[in-house]
Amino acid sequence: MAILRNALGLDLGSHSLKAVEFQQGLRGIDVVAMRTLPRPAEDLPLSALVRHFLSMHKLSTDHVVTALRGDRISSRHLSFPFADRRRLNQGVPFAIEEDLPFDLEEVVIDWDVVGGNRNHSEVLAAIASRSEVSALLEQLDQAGCAPRILEAEGLVLANLGVVFDLAGTRILADIGHAKTTLCLMKDGRAVASRTIGIGGQHLTEALAADRGLSLADAERAKCEEDLLGETLSPPPQATKVLDRIAREIVRTIATHEQRLGSASVDEVTIFGGTALLQRLDSFLAERTGLATARLGLPRQGYGESLVAGGPPILYAPAIALGLRGTTRAKTSMNFRRDEFAVRLDLSQFRRDFRWTGWLAAATVVLALVGFVATLSFEGRRARALEAQAAQLYSEVISGGTPPEDTVAALSAQVREANDRADFLGVYRGNLSALDVLTELSKRVPEDLEIGFEELSIDRQTIRMRVRAEDFKATDRLQAELQKFAPFAAARIGAIETDRKTGNKRFSVTISLQEDRG
Repeated sequence: MAILRNALGLDLGSHSLKAVEFQQGLRGIDVVAMRTLPRPAEDLPLSALVRHFLSMHKLSTDHVVTALRGDRISSRHLSFPFADRRRLNQGVPFAIEEDLPFDLEEVVIDWDVVGGNRNHSEVLAAIASRSEVSALLEQLDQAGCAPRILEAEGLVLANLGVVFDLAGTRILADIGHAKTTLCLMKDGRAVASRTIGIGGQHLTEALAADRGLSLADAERAKCEEDLLGETLSPPPQATKVLDRIAREIVRTIATHEQRLGSASVDEVTIFGGTALLQRLDSFLAERTGLATARLGLPRQGYGESLVAGGPPILYAPAIALGLRGTTRAKTSMNFRRDEFAVRLDLSQFRRDFRWTGWLAAATVVLALVGFVATLSFEGRRARALEAQAAQLYSEVISGGTPPEDTVAALSAQVREANDRADFLGVYRGNLSALDVLTELSKRVPEDLEIGFEELSIDRQTIRMRVRAEDFKATDRLQAELQKFAPFAAARIGAIETDRKTGNKRFSVTISLQEDRG
């Protein structure tokens, strides 16, 4: 199989590091490696731990995908009366700015369309602190594995749908050591995510309190005993921990019920270390009233390599991250934007392409030889064209004697004619400056509340700065202007929001067209 690239999904868990490496080929993807490293008791810097992990297992770092913690990310659901991605890219930050408690310059924003149609968009935006993004990227850069993609921890779980059967509407619950991350999926796409600060560590502490055990003994009992029993009745403190997870699952569904429409949640799919707790799926099903099951086996074609590498239920987040780095990815969030965007380093390719450079140089030499061979032929053609230009000059300029540089003289005559037209205010379509202003006034409907702050006409281009109350006014103004043939190229430019009034300011550029009517 021809190899395109390897993608490494790196899960920076609080209990252990996990990595899944995929090999992307022309005919599909294969699992190369699945590795894990428990975090030591001593508090080592993340950069040192990751460097040791990658070096120990000789994992590829050319295309690393990891995620920012879900509890470091805020999300917003937004609606827009248009579907053009260029306009959404301008509109999302301004829509978010209105309810942010700090400046846009302090955050990184990425977004994805999660619903809508040709004239309407439902957008899910993810917001992260620039300082948080910068700190994580700096640590990973020190570890020698600067990620190409920095995803949102909860939303990236939707990529599991590439290799697992996760059809319909469901909640994915990654019940980890220190937190639980929820991802609400509908028809294979992530529509919401949430992270709550409760996980297996809290269950261990609760069991230690219930039984008067040390944390080490409580952890051993949690892993080895049937804690829930046939009656699904764990000790009191442990019950509180598990009940809270169940409540948060139900609350997440209720919060986004409107976005699910008539669809009901088919299943809660659990994974992560704590999901191995005996009968936990039955307990959550009883408490939530929803069908609950552990993450099953992968689809045919992926099962052998994934299961052979380790239990998918433990590696699920790393699998999702690795799949994000392939062409089969279902999510597209990436906080590596603006100043954090990946810069391509070409120095690593110099050695590989050395012979290619020599071949390119030889090709250039041959091209020069060919150029010299054709130079005399082109010279003869040029002299013939000069003779034709001299004849044309004599015909156009009555009584004129052709100068030495006939082509330059003809160009000067054309420029002079254009300058006279500009002086007289004659624009494309035989419009004068007064005609242009009159048509602009006529094309703005009386009920459209806008104000012109600036207007200039530079040769064949009209530029305006306009104030309006909302986004809809921009669309309507553009549509009305384009009804007049010379204004058909009217375009709306950058849209800004006035923080004091909430009004929208935008630019309008009109490249005058010939009226062919």
